[in-house]
Amino acid sequence: MPKDKTETHVRIVRCMREEFLAHGYEKASLNRVSARVGITTAGLYRHFANKEDMFAHLVQDTLDAFRKLADSGKAGMEIDAEYNPFDFDWASAWVDFIYEHYEGMKLLICCSKGSPFESFEEDLIQMEAEGNRAYVEALRRAGKRTKEISDMQWHMLSTAYVHLLFEAVRHDMTKDEAMRHARFVSDLLYPGWRRLFELET
Repeated sequence: MPKDKTETHVRIVRCMREEFLAHGYEKASLNRVSARVGITTAGLYRHFANKEDMFAHLVQDTLDAFRKLADSGKAGMEIDAEYNPFDFDWASAWVDFIYEHYEGMKLLICCSKGSPFESFEEDLIQMEAEGNRAYVEALRRAGKRTKEISDMQWHMLSTAYVHLLFEAVRHDMTKDEAMRHARFVSDLLYPGWRRLFELET
């Protein structure tokens, strides 16, 4: 009887994930993947077009969930003129998100060099900076004062925030460790951000 292709596909995905996590995108070997699955490399290509297609398959759910999270934050800012990002426990939200999608985040943050997704963190930094500038404009439209911050300063602040949050992934923290880390980052950065936005501390 022919082998169950669905079962084979599941094994391929599991071995692909382990290969990319162990070696990163650039050094991942499709020969090693096919050998571990027990099929030829040609057989592997009947399931995925190429290495890029394989990596994209592994991170797609994480990217979709991330876009949904980002869109919800934008919507809150656009709908409510009194929106205050510091009223929400972003530390818990980020940690919950990261550990709900941990392997996808690990692949994107630590293993994506050489892939079409290697700019994920830099793209997120840019998105964070743009969101902060948009929030400043929303505050000003509502008649509130904010400090003048240059594009480069927004970029530096956003880089620090995003990079510090993802240290939890880079250093393989447990979820409890990551929660303490995220709260430390919040305590470190949020007072200064509140002063920039001229919000109550």
